[in-house]
Amino acid sequence: MIVSKRAERAPRTNALIGWMKGIAVKFVGSGELSLDAKEFEQIARDLNLSVSELHALSRTDDSSADRLNQRLAECGLSANELRNRHPEVLRDLQRVCGNCTSTRRCANEFEQGASQANRNDYCPNTHTLQALKKEILQTSRQETAPIAPCCF
Repeated sequence: MIVSKRAERAPRTNALIGWMKGIAVKFVGSGELSLDAKEFEQIARDLNLSVSELHALSRTDDSSADRLNQRLAECGLSANELRNRHPEVLRDLQRVCGNCTSTRRCANEFEQGASQANRNDYCPNTHTLQALKKEILQTSRQETAPIAPCCF
């Protein structure tokens, strides 16, 4: 199989973009970097975020990552697996979780051991997580299916 140079660079490029987003969010949120509105808009555009998303992400704490990891585990998924298979989907899950308005409810339900069904009612990542879980199940079934000769 011939793989283009662009396809070979994709995982490294995605990792670099994720790293840059993390650094920018930390600087913007820490107040160590004084930016005017145009510079802030440019950073948001470079990171493929809206200005409001960048503001929200710069104010979020790290507990949203913990809650996302718990949600992934509930669905039989892991951040490492998604980072390898669908890095863009993982970034979107992180962005949505970081901007979620139900963080307190989610954290309380995890602390109380509430069922996944409760979170499915309000979690904005539910449909994506269900689709990923379905994909993983289908892939594992295909990998375990016996291979029979198709032609003689």
